[in-house]
Parts: sequence; structure tokens; C-alpha cells
Amino acid sequence: MTSLRAAIVGAGRMGGTIDDEVLDYPAMIRPYSHAAAYTTIPEVELVAFADLEEAKARGLQERYGVPHAYADYREMIEREQPDLVSITVPCTAHAEVAVFAAEHGVRGIYCEKGMACSLAEADAMVEAVRRNHVKFNMGTLRRWHPGVDKARELIEAGRIGEVRTVVSYSLGSLLHSGSHYLDLLLVLAGDPGVEWVQGMVLNPDFDPEARTSQVDLSGMATIRFDNGVFGHALATPLVAEVEVMGTEGTIRAHNNCLQWYLRKLEPIEGSGRRMAQNPRQFPPFERVSPTVSCIRDLMQAIETDGETRGGVELARLNAEIAFAVIESHRRGGARVSLPLEDREFWMASR
Repeated sequence: MTSLRAAIVGAGRMGGTIDDEVLDYPAMIRPYSHAAAYTTIPEVELVAFADLEEAKARGLQERYGVPHAYADYREMIEREQPDLVSITVPCTAHAEVAVFAAEHGVRGIYCEKGMACSLAEADAMVEAVRRNHVKFNMGTLRRWHPGVDKARELIEAGRIGEVRTVVSYSLGSLLHSGSHYLDLLLVLAGDPGVEWVQGMVLNPDFDPEARTSQVDLSGMATIRFDNGVFGHALATPLVAEVEVMGTEGTIRAHNNCLQWYLRKLEPIEGSGRRMAQNPRQFPPFERVSPTVSCIRDLMQAIETDGETRGGVELARLNAEIAFAVIESHRRGGARVSLPLEDREFWMASR
């Protein structure tokens, strides 16, 4: 594979320091930050960081032995001409940085979640990425988790029959943490389109007449996918737990995808037609870094001029589901069809 140059916009946690926080947390497979992952891939040269606080950029420059640090991401992209750009600044700047990168020669963008603070911003990102033939992935890393890969293999092999329902037992803020769980529902349902969303906002002080929100709102949702699968995004105390229910069994992940379980629907001996969900061994898998897998997916798409496993349209659909929850709440909990007409509602996210 051809060697690629990478640069990172944003010198914070996901840019290069979050690995320090998860040394004793086995659910997060290191390397987890963008910088730590790039430096483990031989075909990638990490050439620069940019951050408005240049001292932070210089700190990561020194930590990772990177040649350059900048205060202006535009200057960095124009001077360094990277093939890959990671966007790890707050969501409020994602659209601005992504559009600039796409229009200035970048071949692949790895953008942290959420995608954007409005659907108008997301549309601008999609248009710039498509027009400039840029490959794109969003940092909803459970999509590239090896347990999710194994679950998809089981689903595609028919081990749990026909998938009928996918459930996330976590949601939280719709754009930031919620994007992880909405993406899990999408990928485990087979990445279908969405017919409608029905949801509620959980923030007691939410003003349904407002055109902006300075808070990343929390909510819950039911999603009807266009392949007939139902998705349920619940607000519970559980952390990143997800379940796939099929006609012949179920798959469930516990504790932030650390443990995985398979059950098969089988007759109970001597009880006539009564059935039970019996535990079966979930196949073992290699614990490889989802961050590295996400980057390698971008690299493969660039090398072959193919598609990534995420993609800019799926990232926008994720955001559209989130905004549809808000629109449904505004309409008294009515089902809201996609695509949404309102592209301008703006919601802050970090």
C-alpha cells in the first residue's frame, strides 16, 4: 500500500491523549487516539498537528515526534498537503474544517463525532466530499470494533435467523455520545435507510419553539428502517450495551462491548411447542484497535477508489436520526419521515 501523509486538526483527548485515560480499561482497545493509531501504521507518516492553542499542538508534536505544529489548520493543510486529515476539534467546527480539507487536496477525512451541528452543515460536508472525491469516516468507533465485526459475521451467516429488532441501551446526548449508539443500530441492522423516527427529548427545559440549542439534547427513539427492522435507542444507566434480536436467536454486548453473548432459540425438550433462548459460545475474536481499523479502512478506500465502511452519507443519516428525535418531540411524539425538511435547526455539541 502507498505511503500516506496524515495531519491532525485538534490537539485534545481524541487527537492524542485519551490513551492515558484508558490504560486500565479493557473495553477500549488501544491505540485509541488518532495520533497513537497513526504512529502504529507503517504506511502512514504523521506530519503535523494544528490547534488554536499552539502550545497544545506543540505538546503533542513533542510527544509523538512529529515534524510540525501550527496554530492555523488552513496553513497546515496548505503547507503540508496531507493525504489524510483527522478532525478532532469540537463539533461546532467540523463542517468548516471538513469542507476546507476536501477543497484543498485531502484524499481522506477521519472526522470525530457528531458529524455536524445542523443538517445544513452536514449537507455542505457531503457535497464537498462527493464533489472532490474524498473518502470519509466518522469516529463512531464501535462500527470497527472486532466484536461488532464478529456479530455481523454471525448475522450474515444466518446464525440468529432474520433480524427483526436492534436495541441500544444507551443514548445520552444525541450528537456526541448518541452518535455511537445510533451508528451501532445502523450497522447491526445492515446499514439500511430510515423510513421514520419517533422520539422524545428528555431535557425538561427544552423549548420546542427555539431554532437553536446551546445544549446537546438527550433523548430516546424508535426507528423504522427501510428493510423492516425496528431500532430502539433507549436511555438507561447501562453503558454501550446493544442487542440484536432475530427469529432464531439473539446477540448481546455488555459493558461497552467488552463481553459478547450468543443465544439460540430452541425447543424445550418435552414441553411441546415451548421455546427457550439457550446460551451458545460467542466466537472468539482478535482484540484489534478499532481506531487503527477505521484508519486502514480509509486507506483501503483511497488505494482502491472504493467505499469506506462508514461513509459521509451514513454519517449524515446518523445526524438526521438525531435531529428527527427533536422534530418528533416538537410534533407531540409523531412519527417523522426522512429526509427532514428542516435543515437549519442548530444544536451545539462538543
